Amino acid sequence: MSLISLHEMGEVIRRVRKERGLRLEDLADENISPATVSNIERGVAHVSPEKVTYLLDKLDIPAQKLPEILEKEQQELQELFVQLQIVSTLREVGKFDEALQTLDKMPVDDHHPLIPQVYYYKGRCYFSKNKYRQAERAFHNAIRCVQQGENRENNIESAGYLMLGVISYLQNNHTQALSYANQGLNVWVQNGERLHIRHLLLRNKGVCLQRLGRITEGMQLIQEIWDEVEHVDRIETKLMFFWLRADFSKRSGFLDEAIQFTLQGITLARRNSKLISLFELWTLLGSIYLEQKKYNLAEQALETALKLRGSFPDGARIASVYTQFGLLSMVNGELDKSYEYFLEAITISKKYQDAARLISNLSVMGEICRKRDQTAEAIEHLQQAVALAEKHEYKEREAKLWMQLASCYEGIDDKEFIHCMRKTYSLQQTKQESYIVHNDII
Repeated sequence: MSLISLHEMGEVIRRVRKERGLRLEDLADENISPATVSNIERGVAHVSPEKVTYLLDKLDIPAQKLPEILEKEQQELQELFVQLQIVSTLREVGKFDEALQTLDKMPVDDHHPLIPQVYYYKGRCYFSKNKYRQAERAFHNAIRCVQQGENRENNIESAGYLMLGVISYLQNNHTQALSYANQGLNVWVQNGERLHIRHLLLRNKGVCLQRLGRITEGMQLIQEIWDEVEHVDRIETKLMFFWLRADFSKRSGFLDEAIQFTLQGITLARRNSKLISLFELWTLLGSIYLEQKKYNLAEQALETALKLRGSFPDGARIASVYTQFGLLSMVNGELDKSYEYFLEAITISKKYQDAARLISNLSVMGEICRKRDQTAEAIEHLQQAVALAEKHEYKEREAKLWMQLASCYEGIDDKEFIHCMRKTYSLQQTKQESYIVHNDII
């Protein structure tokens, strides 16, 4: 029997057993175990044809009736597949509860061939409702059901890991998000369905490496997959690859190369009217010019980015342009303006609970306040940053923040100064690649 016919045969046997109210154990005897019956129902390839025939005889399923039963099974699968497309459409238009109700009514159990998709779509609905715990449970169930079966060509397993990674990222757990991205790529089935899932996993891996400050790994990843980028069909994903390539080039010191890829991305985003990407790329370009000390060009790029605000829903990304304006004002010696820009960046980062951006902005704000002789306020900002860095396990960043705090306490409070130095020393003993460069966080 071919693998396909084994899957079909297994579905027939499972269906008949369920209709008769039988358990796996009810079909077991000295010739066949419950585990073998389960393997046959799941279409496991290593089960001998003799065992399948024996089970068919035991269930009194005549061979001549198999085509009829299979045809009925395929018809029901097609109807269920249409139901899944309806669910997907309902989710796209924001009718999440109706989509969940439709999924709950579908007559499938944990051994049904479509159960991974059912769990996956449930996860997507819960995710859209910001119910992350229920979404995580559904995605884990989807992955479990795929792993228990043999059909992985639909790449639901990779899709489940993708969404788990997105949830971890949104909860500021970038290390876990990176792990999920790697798991999704490891189980990806080449020439299977959902090609865009691989591109999204690669994108998310690059973003996590960027957030964790693992620049060498990030640059290597982007260079290795760059030939694939032109084949990415989703324009938003393609634009993110351009942003990543430019950002990693900048952080690696290749500023002219960074400008080249940023401008290419800007052209692509403009032609496709992708305003969010335009905002991010113009902000990045401004930060590159700032690094090159081309302050006039930096200001023009950042002003262009700021003019785009209001053309799309606000998000944590909006903080980036205020961060760069704040840095530009610092360079120009305009500490009052810099203070106001960073205050806005901090407010936005807090609103959208973006820990990485918030830590960076609080750190720089501490420096600004010290320069303005506002030591008490500097300490307040740095203490907030330390608490966040500790919570999200940014060890190297936390060590630098303790050092900043020590500088604030030096000559003012010897006890606190010694405490900060001890914390710095302790953290420096634990090397961790979660360093966030606050001067150019995007």
